Amino acid sequence: MTSHPHATSRFCMQCGRGLSERVPRGDTMPRLVCDGCGFVHYLNPRPVAGTIPVREDGALLLVRRAIEPRLGFWVFPGGFMDVGETAEEAAARETREEANLEVDDLTLLGVYTRTHAGVVVVVYEARALGDGSAGSETSEIGWYAPDAIPWDELAFDTTHWALEAWLGKRGLERPRG
Repeated sequence: MTSHPHATSRFCMQCGRGLSERVPRGDTMPRLVCDGCGFVHYLNPRPVAGTIPVREDGALLLVRRAIEPRLGFWVFPGGFMDVGETAEEAAARETREEANLEVDDLTLLGVYTRTHAGVVVVVYEARALGDGSAGSETSEIGWYAPDAIPWDELAFDTTHWALEAWLGKRGLERPRG
């Protein structure tokens, strides 16, 4: 099983009885199955949405994480989607929460999967409407020119992948060395 938050669940959310890991009839993978009612508890990836906000001068915004995991590292604003919102709405909301920044003109940059973490990350490039400031889950914000991205201080592999895609879209490459 993955590091999904419910991977260690021991009780059925339908009837409260115990769960066992087994392959349900008609399936090919082990799942958490209720020993009483047979309900299958699927551990599906959790969607995350974020933005790479860009100013008119071409600088992009990163936020320094004030929470675990990866406390103190840089990432683009993003977080888990809520039920009832689109990926675009979630990305814009997370940008408001983490960087006190409004964005518009969201354009899909890429979708990245972190299989070991059980997340799918949807990243948009967005036009920044203002300068922003640190939010409740961030200790600071930083605006970076494409050649000044702090590659050694980035939080996640998805952060690297999205920023490399953002640079590639502009015909630029990540500096090596």
